[in-house]
Amino acid sequence: MRLGLATALLLAVTGCSGVTTIAVPRGGGAPARMLPQLPPMDRTVLGSRLAAAQPEWAGRALPLVPPRRMVNCRRAKCVALTFDDGPGDETGKVLDVLARHHARATFFLIGQMITQRSAPFLRRMVSEGHEIGNHSWDHPPLSTLPKGVLRRQLVRTEDLIRHVTGIRTPIMRPPYGATDQKVEAETRREGLSQILWSVDTLDWRDRNSEKVLARASSVKPGEIVLMHDIHPTTVQAVPRLLSKLDSKGFTYVTVSELLGRLTPGKRYADGH
Repeated sequence: MRLGLATALLLAVTGCSGVTTIAVPRGGGAPARMLPQLPPMDRTVLGSRLAAAQPEWAGRALPLVPPRRMVNCRRAKCVALTFDDGPGDETGKVLDVLARHHARATFFLIGQMITQRSAPFLRRMVSEGHEIGNHSWDHPPLSTLPKGVLRRQLVRTEDLIRHVTGIRTPIMRPPYGATDQKVEAETRREGLSQILWSVDTLDWRDRNSEKVLARASSVKPGEIVLMHDIHPTTVQAVPRLLSKLDSKGFTYVTVSELLGRLTPGKRYADGH
């Protein structure tokens, strides 16, 4: 994970996953050098610019979305496994394990991680019934950003996901869980619900497969588990995690399947 000054300071206090609301002193926003990375862009022409720059994306058929499942999580032991900060080199391995267990998950993607090399992962996620969420363009704490920069963080990622997959995601996850009324208003405007979590594996901090397994396997029905598919230690834990949850009779659902009808801007931490 790439860390700027503000992010590094935030990590020192909260860790990668953070808390629901983070108070930042006045003037403690993202460093100015971050701002030029997100120039103003008319979202109506973003797709054509991407196609011109990377024509191989434009020529490929978009993935087919599987039929919508009807899962009654009031009766089934549902769990929503979520993976942040990808797509990365390890994402394909996670998808392989999920496929072997007939499991669906939700991937919250960073816009700048979506490249010619990683775009096939997005198409595979969609075709195999997983859900994709917006995790900003380059992972800043959104609550520290000026309104215009905050909007570009969401819009640029949203439009790139749609260009690569043909779908529009209704969900996002604020990096570090850093959200406030400004983030709520902007996500509501963009039609995005804020998805937090109820089980934090702290895999970004410990990088220890055994600890990840222990924390994730403690999940209860209706909860949302936070992991990161960019860490090899987490990926190593996933096969054993699914085997353990299989033995407990869990059903693996996407966030939207767990939560049902979503309200843009609203925060969700579990399905209760």
